[in-house]
Amino acid sequence: MRRKMALLLVAFMIAAFFTGCGQKTNEPAATADQGKADKELVVGVVKANSNFDPYGSYGDETYGHMQVYDTLVLKDKDGKMVPSLAEKYEVSPDGKTITFYLRKGVKFSNGTEFKASDAKFSIDQGIKSSYTSWAMVSAAGCDVVDDYTIKVYLKKPDVSFLERLTWIYLVSESAYQQYGDQYGKTVESTIGTGPYILKGWQPGTECDFEANSSYFRGAPGINKVIFKTISDPNAAVIALQTGEIGLYLKDVPGMAVETLSNNDKVTLTPFSSYVFMDVLMNCKTGPFADVKLRQAVAYAVDREKMLQVGTEGQGTIVDYPGGPDYIGNPNLKTWYQMDLEKAKQLVKEAGMEGKTVTIKTMDTDPWPKLATALQDDLSKIGLNAKVEQLEINAYSDKIWQKKDYEIAISRYWSGTKDMSETMGLLETGGSMNHCQYSNPAIDPYLTKASAEMDTEVRKQLYTEAIKIFTQDIPLIPLYYTQGTRAYTKGLTVDAGNVQYDHIYDYRWND
Repeated sequence: MRRKMALLLVAFMIAAFFTGCGQKTNEPAATADQGKADKELVVGVVKANSNFDPYGSYGDETYGHMQVYDTLVLKDKDGKMVPSLAEKYEVSPDGKTITFYLRKGVKFSNGTEFKASDAKFSIDQGIKSSYTSWAMVSAAGCDVVDDYTIKVYLKKPDVSFLERLTWIYLVSESAYQQYGDQYGKTVESTIGTGPYILKGWQPGTECDFEANSSYFRGAPGINKVIFKTISDPNAAVIALQTGEIGLYLKDVPGMAVETLSNNDKVTLTPFSSYVFMDVLMNCKTGPFADVKLRQAVAYAVDREKMLQVGTEGQGTIVDYPGGPDYIGNPNLKTWYQMDLEKAKQLVKEAGMEGKTVTIKTMDTDPWPKLATALQDDLSKIGLNAKVEQLEINAYSDKIWQKKDYEIAISRYWSGTKDMSETMGLLETGGSMNHCQYSNPAIDPYLTKASAEMDTEVRKQLYTEAIKIFTQDIPLIPLYYTQGTRAYTKGLTVDAGNVQYDHIYDYRWND
């Protein structure tokens, strides 16, 4: 039976990849008229990169990473896996070894050739880094076969592994070692194979990119791109309307959707989001190690209000980690009905009435608003809640790495639309289990479901896991955002590529 499942997995992974082999992706950008290509594109981002080390930063920094770096494989407009730095690959019969055959002649922006040693180094970094280990949870290691071939070893067959690899950006081993902890912190030390090269930089404020004319998939259709920080989404909407920016790499505020939809100078493209907002509670230490207090929060949080505060209603409330369109989702309705009296009683039973708890949150919109809304909800059930705002790196260090918090606003940005990734947040000892939750009863369901090929069987397994989750409440699921991208009508992009945020996919049409 196990061999049959492994063979099915191999067939699935090969089919997913080779549907794209032989296709030259993003051809329109590569053949754009030179005059149009010279027109500058200004892109609004919540915060321009403060770091270009793909293994030393995450979150909003990723928008910059994906312009200057490449991955082994990527997803096309139809969601299928297609070649990138890997021309092809082979999967072993047991589904636990993948051999990647790399493109020859690809150059880094410093002129050195991309080789297997760089790919292995990057895979190893991806496994070790706390910023990327979520994508490599099933990876055991990597070996170099020759200059253009590597083998990646998996701990177990993983149907979502290839999709996770689209978040592992490949760097130059020699450059990474040369610059050490300063890699990606200057223009000179940011070296990739991607469609754009970093040419100017005011960390946290502005990033200036120029097209890589030698890019292996063809030169980009836009030669100069500037990322500018516009932290206020409403200001970004105004900038779109006035033409100050041509593209906004963030979801459009709900109140502005109708306005921009009626603007004859702006295109608004929606897509199903990968972004899950939640409230983490530390299940190992502190007051929220008591399940009664966690259940009290579940009864108290007004999730409709949270959706309105966080997205102005543009999203979908969920009852556990996993979007409505995620593979394997049984789409259950299991959450607690709001009951403030019940919540107050549980707070008393936990011995926390009148006591102080600290809500930690990132300082970028809409996180502080969500923290304030949570503070209000907790005050109604007898808790004295305080809010502590942290900038992104401090937040990542305290919450996601050191687990130094009691309760926190959090976000999980899925790399795949598969329940094995999002429900994996609950796995004992998992690298993304930031709430430090552990229950031996739930783990077998999660393990079996992640390796199961039959979607209906997976749904049954996740149904049982969700029942346990709903009793234990290690986190409060809030919502998945509704993805939207707004850009000037002077730009053209395939609607299926909008969600990936690669500037390479855009071109000028006027």
